[in-house]
Order: sequence, then C-alpha cells, then structure tokens
Amino acid sequence: MRQRLRNPSGKDLWVTFAVISLILAGVMTPIMINGVERYKETKRIQARQFAPPPGAWVRPWLVQKAEVMIEADQPYKWHPTDFHFGPCFPDNVRQLPNDDFRTAIRYSCREFHRIQNDYAINCATTNNCVVPEAAKAELRAVISVLDAAFADAGFVERAIEEQ
Repeated sequence: MRQRLRNPSGKDLWVTFAVISLILAGVMTPIMINGVERYKETKRIQARQFAPPPGAWVRPWLVQKAEVMIEADQPYKWHPTDFHFGPCFPDNVRQLPNDDFRTAIRYSCREFHRIQNDYAINCATTNNCVVPEAAKAELRAVISVLDAAFADAGFVERAIEEQ
C-alpha cells in the first residue's frame, strides 16, 4: 500500500479520479437541478408579458411616462417604454376591478402608442429632439382622460369643500 501511495499506477489514478468524480456528482446534482429551476423561474418573471396586476399604481406610471415624453429632448426619452407590455398588456388590464378604469387604460395605452409612433420622426436623431406642441397637447389630453377615470374608479376619496 505504501509503495502504491508513493508511486501510483495509471489504474490507481483513474480509480481515484472516478471515486472523486462520483462524490462530486452526487453532491452537485441537487444543486444544479435547483439552479435550473430557479433560472427558469427568473426567466418567466422577466418575460415581457409578465407584470404584477396593475391597480392604483398604473395611472401614476402611465402619467409619469407621458410626462417624460412631453419633456423629451433625446430619443430615449421619447420612447420611455413600449405601451404594449407591462401594465398595458391585455392580460394585466383584464385584472383591473373597475370596467370604466379598464377602458380608460386600454384607450390611454393605444393613444400613447399612437402618439409615440406619429411623432417619432421628431426624435429620430440624437442631437435634435423637439416635441411639437400638438404632440404635447395630445399627451395632456390622454392624461386628463386617465385622471378622470382614476377619480371615478374609487381608488381615492373625493375631496370635500372643507378640505
């Protein structure tokens, strides 16, 4: 045994390598399987159509994106988001509790997307992005529709005269 430890043969090295490999495989297999499952879950969550169901936060989110578009001076600000996914994704809009608010969100998403595409030529280059007043007016009109629908949806209490 002492001689084999001092001067191992090729067969001894392969047997040692095989035993160590089996031990490592036995230990690493569950870790790798769990890692694959976690990776799949992460990819599912990062999918474009996946977003938590929109509620009261969807109006402020859309208004914030519209305000970024109004103040745009660079192309990336004119396209702050794609108005087909996230809260505008049809499965997410369907989960809204109020039908009027749901209709207003659908309308707003369509209009924001249309405005974004109609005036995209004005922000086509990086050194010159001038948003026309007509586009700003259209964006503000859509925001006012959102505000009215949000007030009627029951997410906030109506202010009374004393307040």
